[in-house]
Amino acid sequence: MGSKNIHLEPFDKGTITKLEIFEDYAQAWIPTFVMQSAIEIHIFDFFSGPGYDSENIPGSPIRLLDKINEHLGIIMSKKTKIFLHLNEFEPTKKKQEKFELLKENCSEYISRNPKFKYFLTINYYNENAEELFFKLTPFISKYPSLVYLDQNGVKFISQEYINQLEELRTTDFLYFVSSSFFKRYGKTEEFRKVLEIGISELEAEEYRNMHRLVLNKMKSRLPEKTELKLFPFSIKKNANIYGIVFGAKNYAAVHKFLTISWKRNELNGEADFDIDDDSKKNQLTIFEGKRMTKIEKFQSDFEIKLLEKNSVTNKAVLIYTYQCGHIPKHAEVVLKRLKKEGKLNYETRTPYLTYENVFRNNNIITYQIKK
Repeated sequence: MGSKNIHLEPFDKGTITKLEIFEDYAQAWIPTFVMQSAIEIHIFDFFSGPGYDSENIPGSPIRLLDKINEHLGIIMSKKTKIFLHLNEFEPTKKKQEKFELLKENCSEYISRNPKFKYFLTINYYNENAEELFFKLTPFISKYPSLVYLDQNGVKFISQEYINQLEELRTTDFLYFVSSSFFKRYGKTEEFRKVLEIGISELEAEEYRNMHRLVLNKMKSRLPEKTELKLFPFSIKKNANIYGIVFGAKNYAAVHKFLTISWKRNELNGEADFDIDDDSKKNQLTIFEGKRMTKIEKFQSDFEIKLLEKNSVTNKAVLIYTYQCGHIPKHAEVVLKRLKKEGKLNYETRTPYLTYENVFRNNNIITYQIKK
């Protein structure tokens, strides 16, 4: 059991959600590069905390160690070196108690797992994360890297950080943004310097959609031909809306994140609450009839676009599905129904609409649309 810090509060529900998503992504990310026989992989946690909350619930560093431990067998067999970079810094305090607890808690965990010494190196930092990030980017850019930027502020979505993240090739990142703070403080100079959102936009946008607005503004500042793909996951913490921004340049990473997101919430796949009131959309309204849920709207739009074409490959459909923030089974339902209705044909028994078929096995097939 880790050491307690009596000055900390217990993690709230929103923080637990964030930690679980971070943990789930590490669970999926680590074996990907280990199985590819990467010589070394690096994980960076710029806001590590002390390791546990006041009730000994693990924070991100201990959860990362848990995930590494779960993959011990393949890590040892592939002889992959893992470097864990953990930073904890309290800028207003002379005595860095959380940093000392971080080292103590991780050391205690490792002492119970002696095999870690053969492949794991932990580098501890007690520095301002905003400066440390740029100091470590040479390492981040050189090796397969997973980056956590977890703070209750907004500075890491300013242009200089986005530019740097956009340049990285084999890096996936997740960071936590206090999105609803823009609704409250977006008119101040400090917030406008980070992300320029017009006053009219702030006033018009619903509170629950603030993380979506922040993400769309971030996307608008990326280069026109960028390969970086960004996806949101909104988290409600009491009266505030926070959110995770996920970013990566390859569809393997996108597939992992969207699978995790939709598993957490099968209603919308992008929030820990019913962000669009989809649960109420099975009810008829006097003037609108039945409103479409997020999944139904995607399927309707997809069908319209599909039937406009003469043919399209499963790869093109899968990429379109991911870009819309959906998982393959949402599009697969449409393909199977249209084939049954005689509006579309493919020669295989199934539409081959999976990440494994398209990207891993290169099983590319063509759907023929019947006019």
